[in-house]
Amino acid sequence: MLILIHIRELTLVALVLLAFVVNVTAQTRFTSGRSALGVPFELSGDLIVLKVRVNRSRPLHFIFDTGAGISVIDPHTARALRLRAKGKLKLDATGGSVQGGLIEPVSLSVPGVEVFNQALATIDLNAMAPLFGFKIDGIIGHDFINNFVVEIDYPSGVMNLYEPQHYKYSGAGESIPIEIVEKTPYVRSRIVLNGREPIEGKFEIDTGGTGILNLNTPFVNKHQMLETLGKQVRSKLGGAGGSAAAVKAHVPAIELGSFAIKNPLIVFAQGTEGNENSTEYDGSLDNGLFSQFKMILDYSRSRVILERNTFSRDLSGLEIVADPPRFRTFVVNAVEENSPAAAAGIQEEDTILAIDGQPAVGLTLQELRHLLTQPGEHVLKSRHNSKTIQVRLRL
Repeated sequence: MLILIHIRELTLVALVLLAFVVNVTAQTRFTSGRSALGVPFELSGDLIVLKVRVNRSRPLHFIFDTGAGISVIDPHTARALRLRAKGKLKLDATGGSVQGGLIEPVSLSVPGVEVFNQALATIDLNAMAPLFGFKIDGIIGHDFINNFVVEIDYPSGVMNLYEPQHYKYSGAGESIPIEIVEKTPYVRSRIVLNGREPIEGKFEIDTGGTGILNLNTPFVNKHQMLETLGKQVRSKLGGAGGSAAAVKAHVPAIELGSFAIKNPLIVFAQGTEGNENSTEYDGSLDNGLFSQFKMILDYSRSRVILERNTFSRDLSGLEIVADPPRFRTFVVNAVEENSPAAAAGIQEEDTILAIDGQPAVGLTLQELRHLLTQPGEHVLKSRHNSKTIQVRLRL
């Protein structure tokens, strides 16, 4: 799993790669028939957040993460639910490794279906809250996802879960073969570089990653990719195990099946420890790419099906986080170069006070981000140090 979250100290923070094998037999129970239709989710910070009940608890915020080999719960949430972790797990992470506990068995449910005999690793997720504007209680991983064919409709914000045995696809999307290795899905994709033939690699399908594509250090070095890049931005790829150097740059295209994603901004890892140094695979394709499609995950038939969509994305070039505990103070964490925000003179560490006359304190982080998906001119009031400024942002 490569969950990329943005906080002020680091540009990119990866949580953990979970490849721990838990020997339990899951059982599913649909409320009606053989599917759970219209399960709502929120796309927050480019990640899918579901309302999940643990042992029929109140609804909790869980990230849907194809890169997680096991589901996760925050230890503070676990204690509130009176769940006790037993033993210790050693989990690989960007920059090194971390320790976690294990809770089993529990049931996990979303509207329309409940899955029994699930295991949860305990990992502190508090650092992720500023990206979302609310507390993240856990992560849904492979042992839950593997029970279904999952249709993810990003524009509509709904997910459909089907019993695999009786699922039939009838759309016009493209079926792309995948391989499941140690509870992680992988797909072949190609990177188009300047002055080179496309380079093919094996990439993790990671809905728990906020970017487009992250490349592992050995793959970057083997193909001498940095030599082909134009403008580069030095960055940090960090996580629970520490931090590591990385480079961000645009490339001409990423090719997946017959699809081509033009001019994407991707991350070239430079670290020598942790999962970014793996040679078992070459990197991860993340949710920023898959949200450009309707995606059907069909592990039972070793395929992913993609249909193009018209999803509205943030057009500003701003990365905004919400300060806890109220999550109503919004701070600019990063400004993409050559973006409308950069042209307007917005800077890192600016505090956003209002947009189009609406005080920011009356908005949620998701409402603020939604306004920045709307084309046109927006008036943004912000504070830089002790100075209040007002700019016009043209999207």
